[in-house]
Amino acid sequence: MDTYLPKSFALTGATGALGFAFLQHMFRAHPQLKATILVRKTSSAFQSETFQSWLAANQSRLTLVEGDVRQLKADQIDALLPCDGGLWHFAALTALTAQDETITREINEVNVEGTRRLVNARLKYRGAGPFYHVSTAYVAGDRSGTVLETESALDQNFRNPYEASKLAAETHVLRAFAAGMPGVIFRPSVVVDDQAGTGGIKMMDAAAYAVALAVKRGEPFVFRLKPCANLNMIHSDWVIAALADLARLPSGFGNTYHLTAPRDTHIRDIATILERLVPNLKVSFEPNLQRSDLPTASKIFDKAVTELRQYLEADIHFDRANTNRDLSPNVREHPLDLESYVKHRLQSELERIAHRSDRRDPAA
Repeated sequence: MDTYLPKSFALTGATGALGFAFLQHMFRAHPQLKATILVRKTSSAFQSETFQSWLAANQSRLTLVEGDVRQLKADQIDALLPCDGGLWHFAALTALTAQDETITREINEVNVEGTRRLVNARLKYRGAGPFYHVSTAYVAGDRSGTVLETESALDQNFRNPYEASKLAAETHVLRAFAAGMPGVIFRPSVVVDDQAGTGGIKMMDAAAYAVALAVKRGEPFVFRLKPCANLNMIHSDWVIAALADLARLPSGFGNTYHLTAPRDTHIRDIATILERLVPNLKVSFEPNLQRSDLPTASKIFDKAVTELRQYLEADIHFDRANTNRDLSPNVREHPLDLESYVKHRLQSELERIAHRSDRRDPAA
């Protein structure tokens, strides 16, 4: 099979950023393709103008199954399985905090138990297509060094319940693979796009706002990080193209693929861009300062990225042996245009803050 071109597929997480982007891509690329999607009609994402407009334009090609992945009944699960293109499982609850027991319970209900029920049902359903599980590269937890695609549970500790839940979900999927279920596990890192769309955007929005505020106040901008701080950010266009391409391979069933950037994005690169875009701005790195010692705008950024700090300071790299071996040559890397991305966000915030009154300045 040279291309992944089914008559239909099913998808959970259709209103999530990556799931929706994948759905849009597949419908644009294959005008005859149909999909069965799991949705919660009461969710704000489902009711958003963007999703509703797309839904109206494609309603003849869609079958909607209303339900929550935590509480799916047998008939709802059955509706998702009889597709030659298989079931794409994007649905997940992402929260990087480890403080709230209610959130932890919900994460496990969605990410672990929801996945377990789906794969168990798929094992019993004859003739259904593959199970494509979208996980995260950060199932590696607090490991350091190079993480292989073939590695899974190695007694690593986890920074938060989200990481732990995604590895637990993978464990259920791997057991189902061993029992004969065809499918693939995909592990993207932090997925972003050039125009603030798909994800990983909190850090960049926070930086743009804080830098714009620093410019307005005439302050230096201080990162309470080491210059080597970095994050593995991958462009959404490449992730989506890789998903669709790797799904074509029967030989890939049972494999795990890291959908990660070959090079991390370093905060020092962002700092260089900021100084180039705002010549009078002084940017420095002061990892030993306390937050209370930071200038006001820098303090706002530091607080906004509290949950991401543990990733920015991690020493981890992702092997892509399976991905590099199986990905078609025509699926070329689409690197994030970092300067364009930072410039777009910064200009937007500079314009917005320039028209604000001092009474709305959080430092006023």
